[in-house]
Amino acid sequence: MKLKISALLIATTLTFSASAIAETLVEKIKKRAAEASEIRALLNDPDQNTRIAALDVMLKSTDTAMRELAYITGFNSADDTLRAITLRNKFNEINTLTLYFTLPEDADEKIKSQFDYFGGSLSLLFDSYDENTGKFKAASSKSSSYPKPGSVSGLSVNFNTRYCGGTLVLNEESELAGEVTCEKFKFFAKASII
Repeated sequence: MKLKISALLIATTLTFSASAIAETLVEKIKKRAAEASEIRALLNDPDQNTRIAALDVMLKSTDTAMRELAYITGFNSADDTLRAITLRNKFNEINTLTLYFTLPEDADEKIKSQFDYFGGSLSLLFDSYDENTGKFKAASSKSSSYPKPGSVSGLSVNFNTRYCGGTLVLNEESELAGEVTCEKFKFFAKASII
């Protein structure tokens, strides 16, 4: 009999504990949802200064979910100022950026050979980045011991490596896209930023 009562007490306690944990989780989820809703409202505020401040706070957050929400909102914004701030902040988290080349339809053998040499892509390996100035040093995976200066300015990224250089612009699909020149051969390139 004592065994049955003990088992019943344990089962009741476990059920109560599981229920209390579930209630606590539900409360936390509801609180986070309310916070996210409030922040989204600030990101969509008619006042640009409010939008910028909200985005900046979210981008600097240690909370991964808030930062990711900020990146998605910032990159998809119609406000180029928010997009530029988001781009500059994103470079704090990037160690490597891979640019994928498009081979021109009228490519001759020399261009095809250069395209093949790079494997149709170029990876930028970042040594350093200063968010305040937008300046960085990066090398390519083909010549990693030769880092060169580059910069993030507005919606543009300018870079040079030992063999290649170019200017990429943040497009409406949240990709960096532009022309890259590698030893006098030009390729259109794209890189995913989110």
